[in-house]
Amino acid sequence: MRAKEDVSEGGRRWPRRVLMAVTMLLALAILAVAVAYLWARDKLDEIPRIAVSGLQSTGAGNPQNILVVGSDTRANESAAAAQHFGSTSDVSGQRSDTIVLLHVDPRTSKAALLSIPRDTFVPIAGSGTSNRINAAFNTSPDQLVATISQDFGITVNHFVQEDFGGLQGLTDAVGGVCMNFPLPVRDSTPTGRGSETGLDIATAGPHVLNGADALAFVRSRYYQYHDKGTWRAEGTGDIGRIERQHEFIRALAAKAIHSARNPFKGARVLDRAVKTVAVDQTFSSSVMLRMAIKLRSLRPADVPSFTLPYQAVNGYGSFGDVLLPVQNEDARVIAAWQQYGAPGASQPTPASTAPPIPRRTTSTAPAPTTTTTVRPPWDPGAC
Repeated sequence: MRAKEDVSEGGRRWPRRVLMAVTMLLALAILAVAVAYLWARDKLDEIPRIAVSGLQSTGAGNPQNILVVGSDTRANESAAAAQHFGSTSDVSGQRSDTIVLLHVDPRTSKAALLSIPRDTFVPIAGSGTSNRINAAFNTSPDQLVATISQDFGITVNHFVQEDFGGLQGLTDAVGGVCMNFPLPVRDSTPTGRGSETGLDIATAGPHVLNGADALAFVRSRYYQYHDKGTWRAEGTGDIGRIERQHEFIRALAAKAIHSARNPFKGARVLDRAVKTVAVDQTFSSSVMLRMAIKLRSLRPADVPSFTLPYQAVNGYGSFGDVLLPVQNEDARVIAAWQQYGAPGASQPTPASTAPPIPRRTTSTAPAPTTTTTVRPPWDPGAC
């Protein structure tokens, strides 16, 4: 009787009921994964899709460039945000307050960020005129995609749009983001009113930023730090803000991945995330999931940041202060960014983030930076 109840497997004899139990557990595990996949796909289907022309399609397993735009629209913002950033009656329309290109290579599970400063002065595609690149988004995402392709030779495969209210909500959904501040910091305009973001970190050390704090941090253009009894202006304007945004993106991504280990927290984060963004029509839920699976070993701390080199020019005709592209340097940085993560390609050596430096009339962006410490100061466990 026992011979009928036992099964030989790998040289061992297993009771048939044990194998049945193991098989059932495996089946339940596979079912759970399938249900989670289907649930995630259904949630991703809730993301608004918009028509964007000029995108180049490619498979989810191929290297691709995703244009991520942070809109400065004042629509649907809170009263507190309107107090700091202005309401729709103060600032109409929308501009690309933040322009970041994310290059992902699913073959090696690598990714890299490339920021284009919003004051970069370039020919605007289809307009016959030149302006700051963020003005292109005020017309349509199509014009921004076309302008990036025309002026920098960058192929854009997908488009993602997020307003700052979405970033605030996502930060709250993950339970806040820990960042370390070596010195007290604040945002304060030269006039003392009108454009402050509300950033006010009174003590040095690690702080958990909630959504409102995060919004104040990433939008700060008049960043000051308190050193030796005096408030000192960082003086780097939008360039310093880009570097801070890169750090916050890494921190938020790390916290989101950390939260996803808890199914309930992960579900809450995904539920909030789908409400904060809009994507192009070709960026389907199945494409996103396939890409996520291939990039599952990606560590946000290892994602390097590139910023396009520029020449700062003050009083550029009627346009005021602008940043002019430096073509040769731009091409070099774009090539390094697009090759990052390619199989067999040599990777740029990450440089440490430099301390705040005064703004210069003529300048090039700092070398690509990434966090290389074992435990970065914004690690989710640091707080």
